[in-house]
Amino acid sequence: MNKILLKSALAIFMLVLVVSAFACNKKEEAAGTTEPAASQSTASESILIPEKPAAEKTAPAIAPAPAQTLPADAAVSVDGVALKKDALEKKVQAQMKLYQDKIPADRKKEVRAGLKKQLTEDFVMRTLLANEVKRKKIAATEKEIQAAMEQIKANIPPDKNLNEFLKENNVSRDDIALGVRIQKLVSMETGGKIKPTEKEISKFYTDNKNKFTTEESVHVRHILVAMDAKDDEKVKAEKKAKIEGLRKQIMGGADFAEVAKNHSDCPSKENGGDLGEIKKGQTVKPFENAAFSQEINAVGPVVSTEFGHHVIQVLGRTPAHTVELSEVKEQIALYLGQQKEAEAFSKMMERLKKNAVIQYNKL
Repeated sequence: MNKILLKSALAIFMLVLVVSAFACNKKEEAAGTTEPAASQSTASESILIPEKPAAEKTAPAIAPAPAQTLPADAAVSVDGVALKKDALEKKVQAQMKLYQDKIPADRKKEVRAGLKKQLTEDFVMRTLLANEVKRKKIAATEKEIQAAMEQIKANIPPDKNLNEFLKENNVSRDDIALGVRIQKLVSMETGGKIKPTEKEISKFYTDNKNKFTTEESVHVRHILVAMDAKDDEKVKAEKKAKIEGLRKQIMGGADFAEVAKNHSDCPSKENGGDLGEIKKGQTVKPFENAAFSQEINAVGPVVSTEFGHHVIQVLGRTPAHTVELSEVKEQIALYLGQQKEAEAFSKMMERLKKNAVIQYNKL
C-alpha cells in the first residue's frame, strides 16, 4: 500500500463515542446516575462480558458497592446503575426501523438478538468509562470540546450541518465532553509512551514489505465518441468516421486537450481528456490493453469498447516498485502508536470490568 491512511485511534474512538447512531438517551436509561452517558462503540469495539453466576465472579482489586438483587425490569446493572429493559427495547426498535430495508426477512430475529446484546454491552462500557473519569476527576475544557466538535464536523458529509447531525444521532454537548474526558483517560493509561522506536518501525516495514508495493500505472488522456445501443448502422458508421477524423486532426498537429474539450463525450473533457493515473483492472480490457502497451506521448489507433470509440494518449508510466521506508516512516509510526493506544484501552477496560459489579438479567 502507498500509505497507511489511518486516523488517530484515540480520535476515532472519541468520534465513535459521540457520533454513533446508537447514541443513548439518558432520560430513558438508568436510574441513579447524574453522569452523562456517551454513545456506544461499534460492534468490533464492544467489550463482551459473559454472564456469570455471582459465585464465579473474580474478586475485584478495589471493592465496588455490594451487589443487590437486580430488578426484573432491568437488563443490566453496572455498580448499581441500571439499563431498563424497556429502554433497551426502544433502542433495538429504533435500530431495526433504521435498517429494516437492509435486513433480510429470514435474518431479522438474529439481527434483533445481536443488537440487543450489542447495546447492552455498550451500556456497560459507557458506564464503566463515565464512572472512571468521574473518579479520577478528569475534566474537559471549552476549548477541548470545541476542538472535538470541529473534528466531528470534519468527518461528516460536507452537506451535513453539524448541529443537525448531532441532533439526528441524539448526541449532546455533554456526550462530546465525556468523549474528551475519555480521550484523556486513555492518554493517562499509556503514560505518554506510545511513540514507537526506530527499531519497531524498521521491523514493521521489513515484516510487511509486501504491503508497501505499488502496481504499474500509466497516466492517460483520451477522447471518446460514445455509442448507444439504439444506434443503427448509419449512425455507427458516422461515429466511427468522427473518431477517425478527430485522431487525424491530432496527428496533423491539433492540440489533444482542445480537441477533447470540444468533441469528447467523456466528462474528462473538462480536463482535456485527462484520466490521471490508472492501474490494471480499473478500465475495460480493450482500453487497458492499449493504455499499457502504447509508447509514451504516442497517439494510438482508435480503440473500440462497450462505451464507444477512443483515441488514447499515454502521458507517463510508473513501473511497479517497493516504497522506501523513508516515504512511509511517519505513517508506520502513526499506525504503531495507534496499536499501543488500543492495547492500553483494552487493558484498562479489563481492569474496570474486574473492579465492577456487573449483573445481567436474561434478555
